[in-house]
Amino acid sequence: MKNRLEDKEYKKQTIKLALFLGELLVKNGAETYRVEDSVLRICKSRGYNHINCFSTPTVIIISDDKFDGLCFMKTIDSRGINLNKVSLLNNFSREFVNMVDPDIEEEIEKLHEIDKLKTYPRWVYLLGTGIGSAGCAAVLGGNQMSTFLLTVLTSILATFVYDSTLKYSSISMFATMLSSSVITICGVILHKLGMIPDASSLIVGSIMPLLPGVAFIKCMRDLISGSLMSGAARIFEVFIILAAIASGVALVIGIGGV
Repeated sequence: MKNRLEDKEYKKQTIKLALFLGELLVKNGAETYRVEDSVLRICKSRGYNHINCFSTPTVIIISDDKFDGLCFMKTIDSRGINLNKVSLLNNFSREFVNMVDPDIEEEIEKLHEIDKLKTYPRWVYLLGTGIGSAGCAAVLGGNQMSTFLLTVLTSILATFVYDSTLKYSSISMFATMLSSSVITICGVILHKLGMIPDASSLIVGSIMPLLPGVAFIKCMRDLISGSLMSGAARIFEVFIILAAIASGVALVIGIGGV
């Protein structure tokens, strides 16, 4: 272990692995305290007890306390929610900590394999979103078969619009506003055509997948655990998303005079 502590190249590779692990955790929706704890555990398992980690939803920084120490930073442009990958990354960090003398290059390759794992097929993702939205609409009073089926289709359309918009623009707030506008347009048109008795249940049910529920829970956990900057950034993101949804709905209703 002593030779390893004096090997600067090995230290660079270890911090590089820790940084990549932290980046993947942030990208897939892990809380800030989980990211920082995992990074520090990786470093301390190799004897680097003087490593610091600072993480926010948009950047992760790992630095060495020593005067001539190392400092690594990675900016994060896109984030999502993939709890399966978060679980795999947690398992990876636990296994790495228990290894005696791991090959860092091989371990980094394992992280790349986790990063490349495919999610559920797109049709499963769209259908699950549609059925979940329709279930919310039924709870809110849209329990007619026509409302249920049309809410499924509207939610699928809105999800497709959201994902397609993100391919051409990295501004998720714009994609959220556009999707909520599409949902409201569909609800208003279907109601005026007499296909559904009330547009509100369809609109609210279809908007449910856009609501930042997970982001709100994460910001509360960050604030409770003491990550004030990250928690404040996340709660600001929550309010921006809510404002985008409200703007999209209000724009259509205002223009349509509903």
